[in-house]
Amino acid sequence: MKLTGNQIMYLLTIKKISTTKHVIRSVDVASQMDYSRASIHKMLGTLKKLNLIEQEYYSSIKLTPLGSRVANGYLKKYEILEKTLEPVVKLPEGYHLGVCNLIELM
Repeated sequence: MKLTGNQIMYLLTIKKISTTKHVIRSVDVASQMDYSRASIHKMLGTLKKLNLIEQEYYSSIKLTPLGSRVANGYLKKYEILEKTLEPVVKLPEGYHLGVCNLIELM
C-alpha cells in the first residue's frame, strides 16, 4: 500500500501512541503532532477509508490488522532512514515529516 508522507507520519504517530496508551483519542494525536484538531479529524477520516484505523464518531482510535502491518513496514523504513541520515546530516527539529516524505518517494 502506497501512502503519502503525511499519511505515513499520522500512521506512525498512532502506532507510537498505542505503545503507551490503551485508548487513543484524536486529541492525543493532535497533541503529539502539534496539529489542529480539524487537521487530525480530516486525516483520521482518510485513514479510516483506507481501512488502516477503526474509529467510531469521536471515539477511540485503533489500528486495524492491516493498519498495524502497514505501520510496521513503514516503521522499519523510517528507522533505517533515520539511522542512515543522523551521522551524515544534522536532523532539524520536526524532521519526521521529511523522513516520511522520503519514504513516500521510495
